[in-house]
Amino acid sequence: MNGTLRGEREKLWTKNFIMLTLVNMSFMFGFNMLHPTLPLFITDLGGTKAQVGAVAAAFSVAAVATRFFAPLILQKFGKKRMLYTGVSLTLAVTFACGFAETLPFILIFRALQGVGFGFVSTLTTTLAADLLPDERRGEGIGYFGMGITAVTAISPALGLFLVESASFLTMFLTASAGQLLSVAGLFAFRPPARVTERTPGTPKLSIKNGFFEPRLFLQCAMLLCMGAARNAEQNFLTLLAADRRIPGLSWYYIFQTAVSFTAKFLTGRVYDKKGHAYSIIPGGACWVVAFLIMSFSRDLGTLLIAGFFSGVGMGALMPSMQTWCVSSVEPERRSVASALYFNFYDIGIGGGAIFLGNLFGTSGSAAAFRAASVCMVAFLAIYLTGTRLGRKK
Repeated sequence: MNGTLRGEREKLWTKNFIMLTLVNMSFMFGFNMLHPTLPLFITDLGGTKAQVGAVAAAFSVAAVATRFFAPLILQKFGKKRMLYTGVSLTLAVTFACGFAETLPFILIFRALQGVGFGFVSTLTTTLAADLLPDERRGEGIGYFGMGITAVTAISPALGLFLVESASFLTMFLTASAGQLLSVAGLFAFRPPARVTERTPGTPKLSIKNGFFEPRLFLQCAMLLCMGAARNAEQNFLTLLAADRRIPGLSWYYIFQTAVSFTAKFLTGRVYDKKGHAYSIIPGGACWVVAFLIMSFSRDLGTLLIAGFFSGVGMGALMPSMQTWCVSSVEPERRSVASALYFNFYDIGIGGGAIFLGNLFGTSGSAAAFRAASVCMVAFLAIYLTGTRLGRKK
């Protein structure tokens, strides 16, 4: 029996892992359609660039607040039930966004999306880490992220296409359809008890130990910088392209995602064999270069070069940081580690939305994207300093 269990743990592509990957892909298909289109929707309603940043910040604040309490809520109500709740809430709000006519409604709806996303992002990463064997966790989380990357290659471009060729309502309804598939897929997801239930003898999470993990202080500081930098691409690239009259932005998302997909395929195995330095340092350096090139971009060709470096950076950094966080703690604290990973990343995105949004409005797009590059220089400096000090202890 022990041999069977051991064999099952060493297997990567189990039925539950495949189903969880598909659920997450369909959820993110709908969710990622909003990244390039929501800023356009807000400006179409008469909003300013600063208000685009405020809406992004509302989402981030709601997601962060949700994740702070998520580990305690999951302990009480169970992982699968709360995953279903988070996906369903996001579905309902995405559908409602299509009928919003004023900015206050968009602000409220985006905050509610943050609540749903807070649960879903925490749970999918935690469940994936729980289902994967220890010795292949970096590889498995890389593959899990590749599922998101695959739909990211399609959904932002499709969202822009639907807005340009049909309407914002059509785009919102299509995004809702993707999340509806995610809800349906959860009925076939049946994780084992060892994943969904607390192991007897392990300490319960409480207010005292459920909010933070001191061993992840270095990662959290890095994630703040990483989120602030990513905000420039996530919320302001479409506005940069519009201001500079750069056509064909959909090709940027397709190309960048294809590069990211390839990078995730390679860096997961590198992480397992060599350690996080071999993926985090090259990935961070690529993002520094990517944002600098974006600041100078005046045509699609230059943006595609930036997309190459951004794709390599994203493909190397996202799964490596996730794996590093969840592998640094005991299994019963992975929900806390996962929540912290997304929390500090989103705090960075929220802070970046406000800072970069105001900088974009007052000093222009070049200054905003160069500031994002500086954030990634700080990311690398924190990593190199923190790991060096850790080795000296």
